Amino acid sequence: MAIIDTTPIRQEDLWPALIELGGHEVLEDYVLTLSLTDALRNHGLEVLQIDIETEERVFSTIASEIDIGALNQLLEDKGIGDVRKSQLIWRNAALRKLVKHQVSINDEAVQRMFSIIHGPTYPTRIIVVSTLDEANTVISTIQGGEAFSDIAIEKSIDASASRGGRVNPISTSDPVWPSPIREQISILQVNTISNPVLIGDRWVIIQVTDSPTTSDVEFGEVEPEMRRLATYAQERFLMETLARSLLSKSTIKFIDVDLRRTSRTNTNSTK
Repeated sequence: MAIIDTTPIRQEDLWPALIELGGHEVLEDYVLTLSLTDALRNHGLEVLQIDIETEERVFSTIASEIDIGALNQLLEDKGIGDVRKSQLIWRNAALRKLVKHQVSINDEAVQRMFSIIHGPTYPTRIIVVSTLDEANTVISTIQGGEAFSDIAIEKSIDASASRGGRVNPISTSDPVWPSPIREQISILQVNTISNPVLIGDRWVIIQVTDSPTTSDVEFGEVEPEMRRLATYAQERFLMETLARSLLSKSTIKFIDVDLRRTSRTNTNSTK
């Protein structure tokens, strides 16, 4: 594979480390690619160049909405270069084509998207901990005069900890956030804190930091865009559901011991 000075570097020298670096993700991607190829064939479908171009436009739209440097760093951190990016775009095109017939957007879904994008949003901080005892201790500490943001940095296990618990403003219509959190932000007074809220196996303490912001945009002005976004959101949900289903139905017989050791795929496996 390479030579350092006069020392040859062979594939077997690097293989175990490369597998640890990202083998399980690459394997899962490949398994999904094979499953999608079969699914397309069974439905008499194929990914065309126009489908690839559509996915590239979707990707470009995402890139234009966030800092391109941050996006490139995210891709680099995940080990996604030109080859894996191209494969990702193909898989997305295949998934979108397979679920297209299931997409059905009604007026309620469009109105909900309008509420998410242009309705009231609440500036919010959160602290996430593992146990109820920890949550109660956090609340007592804050009530004793400690700043919510300082405790979030110190105690929270959520990714927002480094920002003092600050998350993007939350809409009460946004299903990305669990309903108990959305209910809390709608009734909390500014700068007060919630009781511990159980979400899955974690406890969340919530603080609304300012009055909700609202948009003066009228629904009629943006209805086509809201319909497009609602369609895209439903497609993404159906695509992710299909991907999980296809992976769960795949069976892998591992030959390479390093690949078996590091695999964390959702597929069935045999040794």
